[in-house]
Amino acid sequence: MARHVVVGKGPVGSTTARLLAEQGHEVLVLSRSGGPSTDQVGHRAVDAGDVEALTGAIGRADVLYNAVNPPDHTRWTQDWPPIGAALLDAAERTGALLVTMGNLYGYGRPTGPMTASSPLAATDVKGRLRAQMWRDALAAHQAGRVRVTEARASDFVGPGVPSAQSHLMRQLATLRRGRRAWVIGDPDAVHSWTYVPDVAATLVALGTDERSAGRAWHVPTAPPRSQRQALTDLLRRWAHRRPG
Repeated sequence: MARHVVVGKGPVGSTTARLLAEQGHEVLVLSRSGGPSTDQVGHRAVDAGDVEALTGAIGRADVLYNAVNPPDHTRWTQDWPPIGAALLDAAERTGALLVTMGNLYGYGRPTGPMTASSPLAATDVKGRLRAQMWRDALAAHQAGRVRVTEARASDFVGPGVPSAQSHLMRQLATLRRGRRAWVIGDPDAVHSWTYVPDVAATLVALGTDERSAGRAWHVPTAPPRSQRQALTDLLRRWAHRRPG
């Protein structure tokens, strides 16, 4: 089986690593804090923005996954450029296919449904940043320097997703206590929610199929639901499961 290196051990990186290991691949997870290795998944501490350290830690790899998520969104313009450049450079040096976990920010405010071929027309800082990261990677791919692909998803929901990373997940503790949920924005505006195991399955599919290279892909996502609808769904499910 192939050697896969996952950079980042948040919910996406961890779930992706676990799925790869279940399929019999050799898996190494790189993160700033590292962690205990097991027979299935190795862990090693590395600064993802240090290309020399990153390349050395990767060693031989068939696939490199960018599952990094800088925690402070106010520092994206400082944190993302060196990380994105280091991962792209490391993929080029090692010959690994670079599979990046992207998002929908780069599209800006489209007037219709977003597709993987929609123009990257963001005007905000974060959106322009993510769009430029993809343009840089795609340019390197088209120049024959490296192979790249990207998965894009909406707000994460599911196992391991911290409340700070999802408008929906941050309400669960409040709902469990039987208290009122205070949502951000219009509670009745429909929104897409992407299930983390589906994200991991998509990343693994892209990383194990050479036909994925050279373009972006959307993670399969359920039909949109408003925050009110989604939270009501959860309350009904809990009520159904509650004894008595």
